[in-house]
Amino acid sequence: MSRRFSDGQLYEARNHIPIRHVIETLLAIPSETFEGVFRFRCPLCAGRHTAVKSETNLSRCFHCGRNFNAIDLCMIVKHMNFVDSVKFLIDHRQRLPPAEIKPATAKDVIAPDPKRAPLKKPVSVHEIFPGLMGNVLHEKSNTTKKEISSPSLTQNDIAELERLAHDLTRILQRLKNSFI
Repeated sequence: MSRRFSDGQLYEARNHIPIRHVIETLLAIPSETFEGVFRFRCPLCAGRHTAVKSETNLSRCFHCGRNFNAIDLCMIVKHMNFVDSVKFLIDHRQRLPPAEIKPATAKDVIAPDPKRAPLKKPVSVHEIFPGLMGNVLHEKSNTTKKEISSPSLTQNDIAELERLAHDLTRILQRLKNSFI
């Protein structure tokens, strides 16, 4: 099955029409600016504890915990399917004056270097702490048991660091989710 839209078309539909313009003008979702903060009525729960993040061109309802891009909002408010929502946004973008179109960023223009290998994300705390602590941890060559090479660091210290790292990971994930 062939795709109906190129990656570029989908990117433009999601990112090149400012989300605030989509909310206020294109979809006429009730909104207001109070004390310098733009709020709109969530199209799902009707809550007003919402925000837009212009850097990512996304909106969020903190009441129901839902994130929206321009395509999502069109699908919900206009009761359209995905294909019709993208067509609607592409058509609208073509009729926008240049001043209304969100400019391309360096991320849009600069292609990644194909020779550069992607960074490997650490899977466990044991992959992170050696680099942070000057390779205090190392594995014995003849066994899989971890050994401490510094008298100032104990197994209990490592266990405590792992617990703290786990807690920090959960906190960071909640923060990421609140901005997306």
